[in-house]
Amino acid sequence: MRRVVGERGVWVAVLAVLVLLAVGSERLLARAGEPPPLKVDEATTKVDLGDPMTEDGQARRRALSFGRQHTASPLVIPDQEIPLRFSHEAHLAGGKMQCVDCHRAALGSVRAKDVNLPRESVCLDCHDIEAPDAKPQARCETCHPGYVPRWRPGKSQTRTSHVENHPPAVRLPEPHLKFNHKIHVERGITCARCHGDMSKHQLATRENALPVMGTCLACHDGKQAPDACTTCHVAAPDGRVQTDLPGGKLAPAGWYHQDAHDDDWLRTHRFAASVGDGHCAACHTENECMDCHNGVRKPLKVHPNNWALMHPVAARKNVPDCASCHRSQTFCADCHQLAQVSPDAPNRPPDAVRFHPDGWVDAQGRRGANHHAFEAQRNIRSCASCHTEDTCMECHSVKTLGVNPHPPGFVGSGACERMAAKNARVCTRCHFEGSSQLRCR
Repeated sequence: MRRVVGERGVWVAVLAVLVLLAVGSERLLARAGEPPPLKVDEATTKVDLGDPMTEDGQARRRALSFGRQHTASPLVIPDQEIPLRFSHEAHLAGGKMQCVDCHRAALGSVRAKDVNLPRESVCLDCHDIEAPDAKPQARCETCHPGYVPRWRPGKSQTRTSHVENHPPAVRLPEPHLKFNHKIHVERGITCARCHGDMSKHQLATRENALPVMGTCLACHDGKQAPDACTTCHVAAPDGRVQTDLPGGKLAPAGWYHQDAHDDDWLRTHRFAASVGDGHCAACHTENECMDCHNGVRKPLKVHPNNWALMHPVAARKNVPDCASCHRSQTFCADCHQLAQVSPDAPNRPPDAVRFHPDGWVDAQGRRGANHHAFEAQRNIRSCASCHTEDTCMECHSVKTLGVNPHPPGFVGSGACERMAAKNARVCTRCHFEGSSQLRCR
């Protein structure tokens, strides 16, 4: 019985690991703002892509990544509708045809919004519609599956403009990019360098044929070609990247610069910002930084829900630095007094629960394990979240009990001189003016 339970526990542990891996991979893919793609090789896939004439068929094609790490963002290149049946593999087989045989317009294209697909007349150079039994096939349904033309009475069936019902049109929304095919062609950059080996694909889509940013960065490294973001991305009037797009807010997915603007970005963005290469300035202004870092406004997303109950742990560790947004005496102390966790809280009942352990303050000057001196030396700001200077002055002042808060040898040391030179008024809180101790001697 014990052995069976042990084996079952092992299998449960293995299953749990597999579930965690699956969840982790879905989260990684979700950073790109896309559904988890079906990673298959299009040339050998047995996945049913459905009818391209239907919305389901188009959605299945958009879900494919064909082995890529990720695909182009739908915000930059909106969803396309290509209700066609086509095989690049068949056309490029044996090297008899080249890309420019069909995509001649790309040679002179200077805008990303140019539709460089071949017109029907280019297809008819090889596909003879007048010969129904010709090879390659030229029937309408060869490229437009399910389409049945209705010819106008008395019109020749050799011209497709004579039909009453046209097949669903290809819809390629204008991308939010700047791109110049002509200048790339003139510099000897081949089609395959950006679009990959199309002889391995059937229908060309955003998911399998259009380059992603990593492809561009192979050349746009600041040496071979400009690496400014606005070289390709549309610029706003102020010269920065236009991030407010019709489909939503454009933000990095983290594939190339470890800058994924995800739910944890507010906590981790300092690592990307500390690089100091101006990468953040491509989209953000200094005013956006000051909205949070001026200590006046606290963004609502900085802390998770129920933070009031969880914050003591982070505050004791001083990570992150609470003082970067909060002032201990005007924020922490006021809140702690209202919550009556501070000894200075008004109307505090006499039998209130003690916040500090036994031995926190010892009238005989003995320092036990719970003595407040250790906490004060480790993180004085945690003390200031409840207490004011007057609390310390009750003991640590020559004007009161005269308990010395300084370490042995402090008078005459460099630390004493530096503190006095920086702000001598702090010293006079405990020492009489004119005292020899104020001269650190």
